[in-house]
Amino acid sequence: MSTVTPSVAVKADQFFVTSDPHYSQVNICRGVSTWSPEKVNATRDFDTVDEMNAAIVNGINKTVPPDGVLFCLGDWSFGGRDQIAKFRQRLAVRTIHLILGNHDHHLVKSQDYNHLFTSVSRYKEIRVGKQEIILFHYGCRVWNASHKGSWLLYGHSHGSLPAYGRSMDVGVDTHPEFRPYTFAEVKAAIESRTIQTPDHHHANTD
Repeated sequence: MSTVTPSVAVKADQFFVTSDPHYSQVNICRGVSTWSPEKVNATRDFDTVDEMNAAIVNGINKTVPPDGVLFCLGDWSFGGRDQIAKFRQRLAVRTIHLILGNHDHHLVKSQDYNHLFTSVSRYKEIRVGKQEIILFHYGCRVWNASHKGSWLLYGHSHGSLPAYGRSMDVGVDTHPEFRPYTFAEVKAAIESRTIQTPDHHHANTD
């Protein structure tokens, strides 16, 4: 008989979430990018990849305590398999759950790096207090229990996808301080909106 894995429970003060660090990606770094000039808004304003990497690492280490729980919603690193471990080794937090993104090819093809993370999956459901949260790399129009108040946190779009319902792009590029979001920050952002039910379901139906 198959079993259903229950959602993971996380304390609010231990919850941190980010997405799309793109650690060591050359083209996303403005000072060394070879992308065409019209794509300059898709780059990060750093002169070198080392400078960009340091900002990513410092943003995480200054925000997430060693005993915190960091959820990274994909696109962990670039520049070869070695960068997966190099990035992980620079972070002080002990617990990282990785939700795979479209650029995490090495992690998909090999299990050799799974030990670096607490879990590696394509999708995860968690609970912070009474708040149900869906974690996925991609933004969606509907998701599990979206009509009952669950949140969808995603990345991939680097701030280009407008907020919809109780969903939120939590990519590092969307945070004004270029760092992970806390639970309180996500809660404040979502609760500041006028929320409409995303589909034909209603809160009092299954």
